Amino acid sequence: MSQADTNLPIYAGEFRHAVDSKNRVTIPSRWRSAEGEEYFAVPDPGGNFLMVLPPGEFDRVKSVVEANASISPADRRKFIRRFYALAQLVGVDKQGRILLPEDHCQRLGLQGEVVLIGSHSRMEIWNSQRWAAAVAEEDEVFRRVAGEVGL
Repeated sequence: MSQADTNLPIYAGEFRHAVDSKNRVTIPSRWRSAEGEEYFAVPDPGGNFLMVLPPGEFDRVKSVVEANASISPADRRKFIRRFYALAQLVGVDKQGRILLPEDHCQRLGLQGEVVLIGSHSRMEIWNSQRWAAAVAEEDEVFRRVAGEVGL
């Protein structure tokens, strides 16, 4: 896994793994840096996937919200309260697995095969059917933007 100047990992790629009967899923080895590493698991606000953020990225979210002058102070407090209430600390075990919170698994349909997506500064864990639908929906935007930036 490459490191950005800010010392935060960069997550890239798509991996399919099974969630076991204890709600554990293996993190791709290239995304792991150390045994005992910890992440914050937070359902995305749209209810489509589970965001898995390293501590530095988790802290950055709060800083960005607090620095955004277009959000009222009351709304900032409400967002931060809800974001932190939804977050659960998850650690990587010796086999490279994280234990997914039961309530997040139920809410997001994370059972059986799931898809782990690299999304630069975070991982995303998707229900495989929801991921297939998102890819189909986002494909045209991806092609258009790729053309606009010269890829």
